[in-house]
Amino acid sequence: MNIGRYRVVKEIGRGSMGVVYQAEDPNLDLLVALKVLRQDRLANEAFVRRFLSEAKALGRLDHPNIVRVFNVDRDGDTVYIAMEFIEGESLASRMKRQAFSPEALAEFGATVAEALDSAHRSGIVHRDVKPSNILVKSDGRFKITDFGIAHIDDPCAPEQTQAGEILGTPAYMSPEQVLGRPVDGRSDLFSLGIILYELATGTRPFGGEGIHAIFTAIAQETPPRSRLETPISPRPFPM
Repeated sequence: MNIGRYRVVKEIGRGSMGVVYQAEDPNLDLLVALKVLRQDRLANEAFVRRFLSEAKALGRLDHPNIVRVFNVDRDGDTVYIAMEFIEGESLASRMKRQAFSPEALAEFGATVAEALDSAHRSGIVHRDVKPSNILVKSDGRFKITDFGIAHIDDPCAPEQTQAGEILGTPAYMSPEQVLGRPVDGRSDLFSLGIILYELATGTRPFGGEGIHAIFTAIAQETPPRSRLETPISPRPFPM
C-alpha cells in the first residue's frame, strides 16, 4: 500500500487521532513513521485544522531529543504526517522492567526539560507529556513524540483549544488542565515532575479511584515527599 510517495511497511500503532505506520520514503531513502488521520475525523474541519497545526508546529522544532517532522500532505481523502522513525520503545514500557539510578534520573530529567524548553521557546506547548510519549532509542537516548494536542502560542491567531476544554492524560495533567484553564509551558514541566516522581518512588504522586478522584487530588492535594525507593533494585539506565 502506498500513501503519497510513501510505501507502507506495517502498522505500528493507533491513537485518538489516527493510525501510525512504518513506511519507506524513496526520496530520502529512509524509514519514516507515517501518522494518518482517521477517516471519521475528516468530517470535522476543526479537527483537521488541529492535525495540520500539529504538523506545522513540529516542523518548526529542531532539537535532538524531539522527534522530527519531514512532511505533511494530503493524498486524496488521506491526511498524513511523515515523521522520524525511532527504533526502540516507550518510556512507559521500559520503566515497567527497569528502574533508574539517581544519576540516570537526574540526567533524564535534565534532558527532557531542555527539550521541552526548546519547544516552549518556539511557542509550542506539548500538553500531554507522559511516559508513552517519551521514546527510548536503542542507544538509550530519549525522544519526545506525539505533540498531537500541541498548542501554538500565536497572539494573532484565535485559540484553537479554548479554556474549559480538557486535553491530556489524567494521571499526568497539571492543575490548570484539570480545571480547564489556559496553560503554558509550566504545565508540561508539572507533567514531567509527575514522571520523575513516579520513576523515583515507583508510585504516582496523585491517585484515586476514577478520573474525578484523580482530578481532585491534582487540583487540591499536596503530594507526599518523595524518596528514592522502588520495589525494583535501582541499576544504571543506559544513556
